[in-house]
Amino acid sequence: MIIENSKIKNRKDKEDIDFRRALLDKHSQLMRMYLSHNNVEQAKIQFEIIKPIFTFLNNEGETMNYYTLEDFKQDTKRFKKFG
Repeated sequence: MIIENSKIKNRKDKEDIDFRRALLDKHSQLMRMYLSHNNVEQAKIQFEIIKPIFTFLNNEGETMNYYTLEDFKQDTKRFKKFG
């Protein structure tokens, strides 16, 4: 029974990480799209959504090819300028 419960928990953890990775992918795409159209306010809103998702995944040791730690640091600096 304990083994089955741990399998369920591991599957849920993996599904949660996959879900958060997909969210990060979509919101980072939206943020980039808004930036390319000079809509900084909407891009900043997307970045505020990205921050907790990225932080969670980064703390879990997950790496993303499409949105890296360096991207996150650059965006953090960029959006601080806009208050």
